[in-house]
Amino acid sequence: MNSIKVLVFILTVSTHFTLLSQGPNQTDAQGRKQGKWIVLFENSRVPQYEGQFKDGKPFGKFTYYYPSKKVKAIMQFENNGTVSRAVMYEEDGKLMAYGKYVNQQKDSVWTHFAPSGHTSYKETFKNGTLHGKKTIYYIPEHAEQKTQQVAQEYHYKNGKLSGEVKEYFPNGTLKSEGTYVNENYDGVVKKYHPNGKIMIIERYKNNLKHGWWMGYDENGKEIGRRYFWNGRELKGDKLTAHLDRLKAEGKNPNE
Repeated sequence: MNSIKVLVFILTVSTHFTLLSQGPNQTDAQGRKQGKWIVLFENSRVPQYEGQFKDGKPFGKFTYYYPSKKVKAIMQFENNGTVSRAVMYEEDGKLMAYGKYVNQQKDSVWTHFAPSGHTSYKETFKNGTLHGKKTIYYIPEHAEQKTQQVAQEYHYKNGKLSGEVKEYFPNGTLKSEGTYVNENYDGVVKKYHPNGKIMIIERYKNNLKHGWWMGYDENGKEIGRRYFWNGRELKGDKLTAHLDRLKAEGKNPNE
Protein backbone atom coordinates (compact mmCIF):
# COMPACT_ATOMS: atom_id res chain seq x y z
CA MET A 1 0.00 0.00 0.00
CA ASN A 2 2.80 2.37 0.91
CA SER A 3 4.58 1.52 -2.32
CA ILE A 4 1.46 2.49 -4.31
CA LYS A 5 1.31 5.89 -2.55
CA VAL A 6 4.97 6.46 -3.28
CA LEU A 7 4.42 5.60 -6.95
CA VAL A 8 1.45 7.99 -7.21
CA PHE A 9 3.52 10.75 -5.57
CA ILE A 10 6.42 10.18 -7.98
CA LEU A 11 4.10 10.25 -11.00
CA THR A 12 2.39 13.44 -9.79
CA VAL A 13 5.67 15.26 -9.19
CA SER A 14 7.05 13.98 -12.50
CA THR A 15 4.01 15.25 -14.39
CA HIS A 16 4.23 18.62 -12.62
CA PHE A 17 7.87 19.13 -13.56
CA THR A 18 7.20 17.94 -17.13
CA LEU A 19 4.54 20.62 -17.54
CA LEU A 20 6.86 23.26 -16.10
CA SER A 21 9.64 22.24 -18.45
CA GLN A 22 7.40 22.65 -21.46
CA GLY A 23 7.29 26.45 -21.04
CA PRO A 24 4.93 28.80 -22.91
CA ASN A 25 3.47 28.55 -26.43
CA GLN A 26 2.12 25.00 -26.13
CA THR A 27 -0.61 23.37 -28.21
CA ASP A 28 -2.60 20.22 -27.50
CA ALA A 29 -3.15 17.18 -29.71
CA GLN A 30 -5.87 19.08 -31.61
CA GLY A 31 -3.50 21.96 -32.32
CA ARG A 32 -5.29 24.30 -29.89
CA LYS A 33 -3.27 26.82 -27.91
CA GLN A 34 -3.10 25.96 -24.22
CA GLY A 35 -1.69 27.82 -21.25
CA LYS A 36 0.62 30.83 -21.36
CA TRP A 37 1.68 32.25 -24.70
CA ILE A 38 4.34 34.88 -25.39
CA VAL A 39 4.67 36.07 -29.00
CA LEU A 40 7.74 38.17 -29.89
CA PHE A 41 8.23 40.85 -32.49
CA GLU A 42 10.07 39.53 -35.53
CA ASN A 43 13.85 39.39 -35.02
CA SER A 44 13.42 40.66 -31.48
CA ARG A 45 13.21 39.41 -27.92
CA VAL A 46 10.51 41.98 -27.13
CA PRO A 47 7.01 40.45 -26.77
CA GLN A 48 4.18 41.63 -28.98
CA TYR A 49 1.78 40.16 -26.44
CA GLU A 50 1.50 37.69 -23.61
CA GLY A 51 -1.54 35.99 -22.20
CA GLN A 52 -3.37 32.73 -21.49
CA PHE A 53 -5.28 30.39 -23.78
CA LYS A 54 -7.68 27.60 -22.99
CA ASP A 55 -8.66 25.23 -25.79
CA GLY A 56 -7.42 27.74 -28.36
CA LYS A 57 -9.39 30.68 -26.97
CA PRO A 58 -7.96 33.62 -25.01
CA PHE A 59 -9.05 34.14 -21.42
CA GLY A 60 -8.13 36.48 -18.63
CA LYS A 61 -5.57 39.24 -18.96
CA PHE A 62 -3.56 39.87 -22.14
CA THR A 63 -0.83 42.52 -22.33
CA TYR A 64 0.30 44.04 -25.65
CA TYR A 65 3.55 45.99 -26.10
CA TYR A 66 5.25 48.54 -28.30
CA PRO A 67 8.65 47.52 -29.75
CA SER A 68 10.09 49.79 -27.04
CA LYS A 69 8.69 47.35 -24.42
CA LYS A 70 6.17 49.97 -23.26
CA VAL A 71 2.65 48.69 -22.63
CA LYS A 72 0.39 49.33 -25.61
CA ALA A 73 -2.84 47.76 -24.38
CA ILE A 74 -4.29 45.57 -21.67
CA MET A 75 -7.25 43.38 -22.58
CA GLN A 76 -9.43 41.28 -20.31
CA PHE A 77 -11.12 38.38 -22.10
CA GLU A 78 -14.37 36.78 -20.95
CA ASN A 79 -17.36 34.80 -22.25
CA ASN A 80 -15.18 32.08 -23.76
CA GLY A 81 -13.00 34.66 -25.51
CA THR A 82 -15.82 36.34 -27.43
CA VAL A 83 -15.84 39.52 -25.31
CA SER A 84 -12.83 41.61 -24.34
CA ARG A 85 -12.49 44.91 -22.53
CA ALA A 86 -9.52 46.94 -23.69
CA VAL A 87 -7.52 49.79 -22.20
CA MET A 88 -5.07 51.36 -24.65
CA TYR A 89 -2.05 53.55 -23.96
CA GLU A 90 0.21 55.97 -25.80
CA GLU A 91 3.85 54.94 -25.89
CA ASP A 92 4.62 57.51 -23.19
CA GLY A 93 2.17 55.73 -20.87
CA LYS A 94 -0.72 58.17 -21.17
CA LEU A 95 -4.21 56.73 -21.48
CA MET A 96 -5.39 56.68 -25.11
CA ALA A 97 -8.78 54.94 -25.09
CA TYR A 98 -10.89 52.21 -23.57
CA GLY A 99 -13.85 50.19 -24.75
CA LYS A 100 -15.25 46.76 -25.51
CA TYR A 101 -14.83 44.23 -28.31
CA VAL A 102 -17.36 41.55 -29.21
CA ASN A 103 -16.07 38.87 -31.58
CA GLN A 104 -13.00 41.09 -32.21
CA GLN A 105 -15.22 43.99 -33.36
CA LYS A 106 -15.64 47.29 -31.51
CA ASP A 107 -18.93 47.39 -29.64
CA SER A 108 -20.83 49.84 -27.41
CA VAL A 109 -19.25 53.12 -26.25
CA TRP A 110 -15.53 53.79 -26.79
CA THR A 111 -13.92 56.69 -24.93
CA HIS A 112 -10.83 58.47 -26.30
CA PHE A 113 -8.51 60.83 -24.43
CA ALA A 114 -6.34 63.85 -25.23
CA PRO A 115 -2.69 64.00 -24.09
CA SER A 116 -3.85 66.21 -21.20
CA GLY A 117 -5.92 63.32 -19.86
CA HIS A 118 -9.24 64.98 -20.71
CA THR A 119 -11.90 63.17 -22.70
CA SER A 120 -11.46 63.92 -26.40
CA TYR A 121 -14.51 62.12 -27.79
CA LYS A 122 -16.85 59.19 -27.29
CA GLU A 123 -18.34 57.09 -30.05
CA THR A 124 -20.73 54.16 -30.19
CA PHE A 125 -20.18 50.99 -32.22
CA LYS A 126 -22.17 47.94 -33.25
CA ASN A 127 -20.38 45.04 -34.97
CA GLY A 128 -17.34 47.24 -35.55
CA THR A 129 -19.33 50.02 -37.26
CA LEU A 130 -20.30 53.43 -35.93
CA HIS A 131 -23.89 53.12 -34.78
CA GLY A 132 -25.35 55.53 -32.26
CA LYS A 133 -24.17 58.73 -30.65
CA LYS A 134 -20.76 60.37 -31.06
CA THR A 135 -19.79 63.22 -28.73
CA ILE A 136 -16.78 65.51 -29.17
CA TYR A 137 -15.57 67.63 -26.25
CA TYR A 138 -13.73 70.91 -25.86
CA ILE A 139 -10.30 70.34 -24.31
CA PRO A 140 -9.68 72.74 -21.38
CA GLU A 141 -6.61 74.97 -21.58
CA HIS A 142 -5.48 73.90 -18.11
CA ALA A 143 -4.80 70.26 -17.28
CA GLU A 144 -6.16 70.62 -13.73
CA GLN A 145 -9.58 71.68 -15.03
CA LYS A 146 -11.87 68.66 -14.79
CA THR A 147 -15.21 69.87 -16.14
CA GLN A 148 -15.64 69.77 -19.91
CA GLN A 149 -18.16 71.19 -22.35
CA VAL A 150 -19.60 69.28 -25.28
CA ALA A 151 -18.47 70.72 -28.63
CA GLN A 152 -20.41 68.54 -31.08
CA GLU A 153 -22.96 65.72 -31.04
CA TYR A 154 -23.60 63.40 -33.98
CA HIS A 155 -25.66 60.28 -34.58
CA TYR A 156 -24.72 57.38 -36.83
CA LYS A 157 -26.67 54.51 -38.33
CA ASN A 158 -24.72 51.60 -39.80
CA GLY A 159 -21.62 53.74 -40.26
CA LYS A 160 -23.35 56.75 -41.82
CA LEU A 161 -24.28 60.11 -40.33
CA SER A 162 -28.00 59.86 -39.77
CA GLY A 163 -30.03 61.82 -37.29
CA GLU A 164 -29.71 64.97 -35.22
CA VAL A 165 -26.48 66.97 -35.23
CA LYS A 166 -25.68 69.72 -32.74
CA GLU A 167 -22.75 72.07 -32.11
CA TYR A 168 -22.16 74.17 -29.00
CA PHE A 169 -20.17 77.24 -28.02
CA PRO A 170 -17.50 76.71 -25.32
CA ASN A 171 -19.92 78.04 -22.69
CA GLY A 172 -22.46 75.35 -23.55
CA THR A 173 -24.84 77.56 -25.57
CA LEU A 174 -26.24 75.94 -28.70
CA LYS A 175 -24.33 77.00 -31.82
CA SER A 176 -26.13 75.04 -34.56
CA GLU A 177 -28.53 72.16 -35.09
CA GLY A 178 -29.73 70.14 -38.03
CA THR A 179 -30.44 66.66 -39.32
CA TYR A 180 -28.51 64.23 -41.52
CA VAL A 181 -30.07 61.44 -43.58
CA ASN A 182 -27.51 58.95 -44.99
CA GLU A 183 -24.70 61.51 -44.55
CA ASN A 184 -26.63 64.28 -46.31
CA TYR A 185 -28.12 67.38 -44.74
CA ASP A 186 -31.87 67.24 -45.05
CA GLY A 187 -34.38 69.73 -43.71
CA VAL A 188 -33.82 72.86 -41.64
CA VAL A 189 -30.44 73.85 -40.20
CA LYS A 190 -30.38 76.58 -37.57
CA LYS A 191 -27.28 78.55 -36.57
CA TYR A 192 -27.23 80.81 -33.53
CA HIS A 193 -25.52 83.93 -32.23
CA PRO A 194 -23.63 83.49 -28.94
CA ASN A 195 -26.55 85.22 -27.18
CA GLY A 196 -28.89 82.41 -28.25
CA LYS A 197 -30.73 84.33 -30.99
CA ILE A 198 -31.05 82.69 -34.41
CA MET A 199 -28.38 83.91 -36.85
CA ILE A 200 -29.15 81.87 -39.99
CA ILE A 201 -31.86 79.48 -41.11
CA GLU A 202 -30.72 77.15 -43.89
CA ARG A 203 -32.84 74.61 -45.74
CA TYR A 204 -31.69 71.48 -47.55
CA LYS A 205 -33.20 68.70 -49.62
CA ASN A 206 -30.93 65.67 -50.13
CA ASN A 207 -27.91 67.87 -49.31
CA LEU A 208 -28.91 70.52 -51.87
CA LYS A 209 -29.87 74.05 -50.85
CA HIS A 210 -33.63 74.16 -51.14
CA GLY A 211 -36.08 76.82 -49.93
CA TRP A 212 -35.66 80.14 -48.17
CA TRP A 213 -32.33 80.91 -46.46
CA MET A 214 -32.69 83.74 -43.96
CA GLY A 215 -30.25 85.79 -41.88
CA TYR A 216 -30.86 87.68 -38.60
CA ASP A 217 -28.91 90.11 -36.45
CA GLU A 218 -28.24 89.60 -32.73
CA ASN A 219 -31.56 91.25 -31.88
CA GLY A 220 -33.57 88.86 -34.03
CA LYS A 221 -34.18 91.27 -36.91
CA GLU A 222 -34.10 89.80 -40.40
CA ILE A 223 -31.18 91.21 -42.38
CA GLY A 224 -31.47 89.23 -45.61
CA ARG A 225 -32.88 86.24 -47.43
CA ARG A 226 -32.08 84.12 -50.48
CA TYR A 227 -34.09 81.46 -52.27
CA PHE A 228 -32.86 78.12 -53.63
CA TRP A 229 -34.54 75.38 -55.60
CA ASN A 230 -32.77 72.02 -55.85
CA GLY A 231 -29.40 73.65 -55.26
CA ARG A 232 -29.86 76.56 -57.67
CA GLU A 233 -30.44 80.13 -56.48
CA LEU A 234 -33.40 81.92 -58.06
CA LYS A 235 -33.56 85.73 -58.33
CA GLY A 236 -35.66 88.49 -59.92
CA ASP A 237 -38.30 87.53 -62.45
CA LYS A 238 -37.40 83.83 -62.27
CA LEU A 239 -37.99 83.84 -58.54
CA THR A 240 -41.29 85.72 -58.88
CA ALA A 241 -42.57 83.36 -61.55
CA HIS A 242 -41.50 80.32 -59.56
CA LEU A 243 -43.21 81.49 -56.37
CA ASP A 244 -46.38 82.41 -58.29
CA ARG A 245 -46.52 78.93 -59.80
CA LEU A 246 -46.05 77.23 -56.41
CA LYS A 247 -48.75 79.40 -54.91
CA ALA A 248 -51.17 78.52 -57.70
CA GLU A 249 -50.42 74.83 -57.15
CA GLY A 250 -50.87 75.19 -53.39
CA LYS A 251 -47.29 74.11 -52.65
CA ASN A 252 -44.97 75.24 -49.87
CA PRO A 253 -41.88 77.03 -51.34
CA ASN A 254 -39.71 75.32 -48.72
CA GLU A 255 -40.74 71.77 -49.71
